Amino acid sequence: MRFSGVCSAIVLVVFSTLAQAEQAGWALFDKVQSAVKQYNFDTSFVVLKGTNVDTYRWLHGRADGQEIEHLIPLDTSGVDILRRDALVYYLLTDRPAFVTRSHSIPELPALFFEPKENIQRLYNAVAGSSSVMSGRSAQLLRLTAKDASRYNYWLWLDDETGFPLRIDILSEQQNALERWLVTHMQISAEMPENLRSLMEAELPAPGDSVPRSAVASSHQLTWLPQGYTQVEEPANIPQLESSLLSYWLLSDGLHQVSVFVQQAQRLPTQAYRDGATTIYVQNANQLEVTVIGPVSIETARQLAAGVH
Repeated sequence: MRFSGVCSAIVLVVFSTLAQAEQAGWALFDKVQSAVKQYNFDTSFVVLKGTNVDTYRWLHGRADGQEIEHLIPLDTSGVDILRRDALVYYLLTDRPAFVTRSHSIPELPALFFEPKENIQRLYNAVAGSSSVMSGRSAQLLRLTAKDASRYNYWLWLDDETGFPLRIDILSEQQNALERWLVTHMQISAEMPENLRSLMEAELPAPGDSVPRSAVASSHQLTWLPQGYTQVEEPANIPQLESSLLSYWLLSDGLHQVSVFVQQAQRLPTQAYRDGATTIYVQNANQLEVTVIGPVSIETARQLAAGVH
């Protein structure tokens, strides 16, 4: 009887310790999301995908109840993206700015902006060890997927401010598929001067929303990865509209996966990765099914096989 009581006490202590560790992990996550939304900052970062390196400058500011941020690619092929509150402007050089509505710039890591409740459904959060990164004391936060089909995230944040310094996206074998790394960071009390003029600049208003002409489909998608649902009204893809037979956009609240059906091009089935993004193309039964998204090649294969 006494032994049983001791075992019960040990179990309670273990569960209590795990719960406290989880709570501490999500508290760190809150610091990250707060830092990228509340601070005035001017930072540079790189995105590493294998041997490819993309470099960006990211500015953010708040003043008089308004929020603004500017993402500037430092490579010649990129597009400047500006957000003022809920309007996002793609500043194109050869034609007028393209305007969408969003409370974040989609090209930035979704982890920073998606509601915590969505991410808690998919991941456990555990604080790791401290280290020094770019001369700053950094705290590791591990986001471990509850479902083995999802990638894991290791996130390092600045101890003092909570600002994210690095994100590694890890495969099921714990290999780094993609890395987001801050190379310069300046947080200030005042909004960066570059943003002040952009806050007052005249920019085009968003166009009237036009009802989306859905792709008529004679196909069905009969299998979805765990936790994913179909987005009811995905955005148009003008480049593919003329050739699409069917199209589905899937989301689990953090990630998005696209599934396209087109006429077969007589190409062999193939799969490759661009960082954490899988591109899988299957040709069968006179159809070409393409799956694009942050899923494993096996998950992409199952999605393609689920098209009938």
